[in-house]
Amino acid sequence: MNEAEEILRQLKSDDPAEYERIANLRDGIRTAKPSDQKGMFVFCQAGRYQQLFLLDEKGDVVSRDVPKVLGTIKCGPDVQGQGLPNGYNADVMRVKRIFDQEVKQRESERQHTLSLTLGQRYVIREMSVLFRASEDEDQKGQITLLEKAFRSPLTKALQRELNLLRRNGVTGEVLLKNLARLYQQHNLRDWLDRRNGQPEEDGYPRIICSEGLV
Repeated sequence: MNEAEEILRQLKSDDPAEYERIANLRDGIRTAKPSDQKGMFVFCQAGRYQQLFLLDEKGDVVSRDVPKVLGTIKCGPDVQGQGLPNGYNADVMRVKRIFDQEVKQRESERQHTLSLTLGQRYVIREMSVLFRASEDEDQKGQITLLEKAFRSPLTKALQRELNLLRRNGVTGEVLLKNLARLYQQHNLRDWLDRRNGQPEEDGYPRIICSEGLV
């Protein structure tokens, strides 16, 4: 880690323009490079929680050890990029699903001690069921956002709305649409932004970058 940090400090000092270009690269960038160790590297983040994954040729996670991963992907500027291997995107998304589940587990543990109303517990439970059944990544992102919003302290008006959904047994995508409507009507995004002091999307599980080792 110290070596990696020193490389970044030296780059910032020697070539600030290149440092800024790298720092402002969009999330999800992909590349590949020649390597004696075949497989893949994936970097995922959700808020302050970060994970580095090193995979073998079979797509199995073989390490999350930061020094080992950084040592594997380290290379100089003269190394030529390679074409992405077959099945690359599928492997990356499989890692992201692993990370998604870890983030949800961490959030569940963190929220375990919070006092939630019956309505909140109902919609969170039903959204977890829908999340596990869904194969749509956009829908999963929406569910994660809504779960976070409705775990927070709510106004009495919103609590009444959730209790009504619970009493009526609303589930699945119909419940998801109703929660999305309430989220918009009650400006929960603005409220959460003020409460957290940072944009909500910072907490989304996402892929920062990945690299094929070919």
